Amino acid sequence: MTNLLTKETPLLLLPQLAATFGTNEAAVLQQLHFRLQQSPLNYDGYTWYNHTYAKWRKQFPFLSERTLQRVFSKLERDGFIISTNKYNRIRTDHLKWYRINYEKLQKQIPDLIGDFTFINESGVLCHTHTSQSGMLTRQVVDGCHDKVTRQIRDFKKEKKKENNIVEKNLDFASQVIDYLNHKAERNFRVNSKATLRLINGRAQEGYTLEDFKKVIDVKVRHWKNDPTMTLYLRPSTLFNPTNFENYLNEFNLNNQKPKKRIIQPFEIDYSAGEDW
Repeated sequence: MTNLLTKETPLLLLPQLAATFGTNEAAVLQQLHFRLQQSPLNYDGYTWYNHTYAKWRKQFPFLSERTLQRVFSKLERDGFIISTNKYNRIRTDHLKWYRINYEKLQKQIPDLIGDFTFINESGVLCHTHTSQSGMLTRQVVDGCHDKVTRQIRDFKKEKKKENNIVEKNLDFASQVIDYLNHKAERNFRVNSKATLRLINGRAQEGYTLEDFKKVIDVKVRHWKNDPTMTLYLRPSTLFNPTNFENYLNEFNLNNQKPKKRIIQPFEIDYSAGEDW
């Protein structure tokens, strides 16, 4: 029975928040605050945390996805949570970015007291302390926490590296899909997980953007005007590991320039005499 109380990571619930906003809203605010402390996503002077409702539900398994939507909508409508999707790299991405409006929260509960961790401009772990008077002041507690600061710096570097890789992969995949849509007159989406997996797989094998264009070109030339085969002008067929290599070889074979055979004129050397 003791495992039931200690196995899972607990969710904090502040009585003042619960009394002011309701139990579900207080739990969401506290959890979002916790996630913001660890988030490396800084845009326009604020720290953000991005998530989908499906992923939020993993943090709140006792709440339905519809209930979570209502909770977030209420907190956003009242201005305690600010959300946006303008930082998404893909317009059709439904990922939402969140931050807490601490200034409004402070006005709502003037005597709310607590320590809020943040990273200063030098990357040092510090604390935001809410004073008895309700004024939000930043002060460094015990200078800096070297171990935790290093961990956070390493995390931010790793996250930045991952984001750069994702951004690079998305840019490469966008160029491939744009070219395919243009040549085949299709409307495939670049954010399809299956499509990204195929394109990234071939890219990791060393194939270049020009190789993708060659494969697209050769099959568009062969299939575009064929009512039966035109259906196969799609990423799942073109970028399949086996098909891709075969189609690329097909392009190279079809576009090989025949070697010109130079015929040398036969010359007789009359000065050499004859052999009898």
